[in-house]
Amino acid sequence: MSCKTILVYLNDTARAERLLAVATALSRAHNAHLVGLAVVPPYVVTPAFEAGGGSVAIDDHRIAYMADIVKLKALFDDSGRREEVSCEWQVADAEFGTATAQVLDHAHSADFVIMSQDDHDWRYTSFLEDADNIVMQAGRPVLVVPNKGRAVMPPKRALIAWNRRREATRAAFDAVHLLPHGADVTVLWVDTSSDPVMAGEAPGTDLCTTLARHGFKCEAASVHAPYGDAAEAILHEAASRGADLVVMGAYGHTRLREFILGGATRDILARMDRPILMSH
Repeated sequence: MSCKTILVYLNDTARAERLLAVATALSRAHNAHLVGLAVVPPYVVTPAFEAGGGSVAIDDHRIAYMADIVKLKALFDDSGRREEVSCEWQVADAEFGTATAQVLDHAHSADFVIMSQDDHDWRYTSFLEDADNIVMQAGRPVLVVPNKGRAVMPPKRALIAWNRRREATRAAFDAVHLLPHGADVTVLWVDTSSDPVMAGEAPGTDLCTTLARHGFKCEAASVHAPYGDAAEAILHEAASRGADLVVMGAYGHTRLREFILGGATRDILARMDRPILMSH
């Protein structure tokens, strides 16, 4: 099985071409339909200090951003024609809600979601970016593309961060539908104080056997995480092995109905230098 409907969430014109290069490459590789999504930012509601009180909905940023949506659509249309992929453009309006809610609504009917790594220096980031929550709530595998660094698709080499947990299991088998036949896959166990490697154990061997039946070239490996920094260990191994893609489960817990990411998941999203496929 391969992915047949890919959703790419486009928001920043400066990062759109990099994101579209990844999205169209995967669409062509899988003969998939590509859905481009932009979201109009939500209103900003502020208290009214004039007589009568109440509140005021500010929409200056919404009006200004409409020009960016026009540019995003043009970039999307040009990329689709150039790469000859089946595609469609959609625009959602966050209104008095959130852009995240709109992205999640569209994500639920896609095989995969592609989006950019958050850029906290971008002027619209507080309105339109929330990779943490999208990854945790999409219910679909999410491919996060780094703002800088390696972004090669389809991936020829992948590193799967493996710890036998539900999230890692789902991520590994979601990756099966994304990786091309014959891809080189390393199943990596990161040895930390919470997930130690037992004497005589070969973590990931059973998963490698299963993945090999899908036509991948697999090897199991383990590495010690200095000072328990799993994110550093994963990114270092990915770089040293020339991985085009890192695959991992997204971990977190709820607090006051909001998802709080675990340390490794949060750190990977902040420090990533190559595409990360995450599943929760």
